[in-house]
Amino acid sequence: MTATEQPATVKPSFAGEVALMRWWQAMMLPEQELAALNIRPAPTVYRAELKRAETPEAVLMTQGFRALWLGLPESVRERKPWSMLAWATLAGVLSHVRQQDGGQSFAASLGKIDPDTDKPKVSELRFQQLQGARTAEEFYRRLHRLIKQVNGQTRVVSLAKGILDWFDEHYGQAALRPDKKIAVRWAMDYYQAAESGLAKNKD
Repeated sequence: MTATEQPATVKPSFAGEVALMRWWQAMMLPEQELAALNIRPAPTVYRAELKRAETPEAVLMTQGFRALWLGLPESVRERKPWSMLAWATLAGVLSHVRQQDGGQSFAASLGKIDPDTDKPKVSELRFQQLQGARTAEEFYRRLHRLIKQVNGQTRVVSLAKGILDWFDEHYGQAALRPDKKIAVRWAMDYYQAAESGLAKNKD
């Protein structure tokens, strides 16, 4: 099984995950792998349009986003007033993710130590800027920049769930325990990955 496959026995971590993974795989995987998964390759225009979109609103106008949105269960599309904007952000950002980072969560992939510099792939300042994003547009821009810094490699499902959770927190009204907030979860994964990597380099 490749790093891009999702075991059938694993319970999805969010509604729409299965549809999302098939959509992303259709854009990114070689035809041979897609055939084994019984997935038709996506038209190349999907990713091209998405990569050019500079805002979540621009993503809404792309063919790739429409294919994802209409492929989601109706219950997901009607879940929250901000669901379409959240999934547009997700689609635009994932168009820059070329490969799964096996076993690493999204935030952990940012904190992973670069062996050439002995520093996290994403600096603490850049990471804090992501954490401080206040609007969907700023969040989108920050994510794009960080995905480029990790060479388009991260954990797709982890990134997707984080984006959806961010929108729920910023647009919803429900109060969350501090340890349940996305910023806290990302911070824990980021700093743990950085500290673990530095400790290994010292051994």
